Amino acid sequence: MNKFKKCCVFLSIIILISMTLTNIYAINNYKKNTNKTTVKSENIIVKEEDKKEKSKKTKDVLNILLIGTDSNDFKKTARSDSMMILTIDKDHKNIKLTSLARDTLVNIPGYGFEKLTHAYAYGKADLLLETIQKNFYIDIDDYITVNFNSFIDLVDILGGVEVDIQEKEISHLNDIIVNSFKVSNKEAEEPQFIRSSGRQLLNGYQALSYARIRQIDSIYERDKRQRDVLKSIANKLIELPVSSYPTVIKELLPYVDINISITKLISLANILRNIYDYDIKQMEFPVKNYRESGKLSKNNSFVVKWDKTENLKILKDFMYSN
Repeated sequence: MNKFKKCCVFLSIIILISMTLTNIYAINNYKKNTNKTTVKSENIIVKEEDKKEKSKKTKDVLNILLIGTDSNDFKKTARSDSMMILTIDKDHKNIKLTSLARDTLVNIPGYGFEKLTHAYAYGKADLLLETIQKNFYIDIDDYITVNFNSFIDLVDILGGVEVDIQEKEISHLNDIIVNSFKVSNKEAEEPQFIRSSGRQLLNGYQALSYARIRQIDSIYERDKRQRDVLKSIANKLIELPVSSYPTVIKELLPYVDINISITKLISLANILRNIYDYDIKQMEFPVKNYRESGKLSKNNSFVVKWDKTENLKILKDFMYSN
């Protein structure tokens, strides 16, 4: 396979993976299963030595920011509804997915302490990248932004995705399916509902509905469902014939904003030619035992307060270790 074809293959992979972030509406608050406290901006800062820590870099690990938004115009103001970091670990042959809680309290350059999701609204992907770099000390320069319009079609193109449905999810999932079906433009007379629990194949509007479940548990469980869908997409992608990539790319490119250079794509295509051997791992950030909900004192808005020292240690171990 020549360099151009390898580039096309990888571009297809990265676009298809990132598409799973689309049309996933983030929860407005985390009232359920959390305890609230009032958090002043100055209290989020921890030890001084943390601010001196440098971004960890390694030639064997690449981080790419995946951004999902409900805006059809990448130039217009919009919040990032979903944010994940895709880590390609060549050394350990792992693909790692880190969900970033949108309400995580961070210091946005030029704007002060705000929710992480506001960085995209203020300065699009570039400011969001800078915010992540300066708050989480991550070496990350590349991003892919996608909008929701192509999610249902993508899943259907791949022949559906497999997820494990829990009994407690069925009722709420079917409620969401009603609305998702209305925007799917399908010719079927009525939507297909989920009748039982267990592992099963979901079509586009069913998968979208599953990714949007949020009221039965917590925001972190919702993020896990997003990652499960993403993992299923990646598995389906492995089975997808390379010959079908050009058609898929043509359909999806209008919904994508990407800053990854052709040179880097070619390099990554070489790395991922053995993607069959890669394991997919996932985590949520901030991590469970080192976060708590609170309110930002300046406007009383809900935020996720996090222990910087412990969270960053765990995050870096996840990204750069096996």
